[in-house]
Amino acid sequence: MIWHDPGWMNPYPIFGRRAVPIVVALACIGSAHGAEKVRPAAVPAKTSDRILTPAQLRECVLQREQLRGQTDTAVKAKAEIAVDKAEIDRTGTAMAEALAALDRTSADAVAAHNAKVDERSALIKAYEDKVDAFNRRAELIQTSRDGYDKACENRRYDDRDLTDLQRKK
Repeated sequence: MIWHDPGWMNPYPIFGRRAVPIVVALACIGSAHGAEKVRPAAVPAKTSDRILTPAQLRECVLQREQLRGQTDTAVKAKAEIAVDKAEIDRTGTAMAEALAALDRTSADAVAAHNAKVDERSALIKAYEDKVDAFNRRAELIQTSRDGYDKACENRRYDDRDLTDLQRKK
C-alpha cells in the first residue's frame, strides 16, 4: 500500500489545506492591486454628427476648391520670388566684380556704380515687400486649411450627394 500525504501539494504545509484558497485569493488581490485600471474606449460621436449633410458637403467642396486655387496662386508667387532672389544674387555678384575694377577717380564711373546700387536696393525693397505679402497670404491659407480640416477632413458623406453636386456643375 502506497502512503499518500494529502498535504504534499500544499506549498505552505504548516497552514494545512484551508490555507491554499486564502493564499491564492491574496495573490490575486496583490496582482490586481498593482495593475492599471482598464478604461473603456471613448465612445465615438454619434454617426449622424459625423456624416456630412448635402449642404455641409457642398460647403466642403467649395472650401477645397478655394484652397486649391489659393495654393496654386501661392506657388506661382513663390516662383516669382525665387526669380527675384536669383536676380538680386546675380546683380550682387556682378556689382562685386565691377567694384573691384571700378575706377574711383572717374566721377562718371562712380555715379554709374551708385545708380546700379540704387537699382539693386529698389529690387531688394520690392523683393522684401513680395516676401511679406507672400507670408501673410501663406498664413491665411494655413488658417483656411485648418478650418477645412476641422470641418471637413475625415468626415463621411453619402456618395450620391457628391455625384449630385458634380452633376449640378
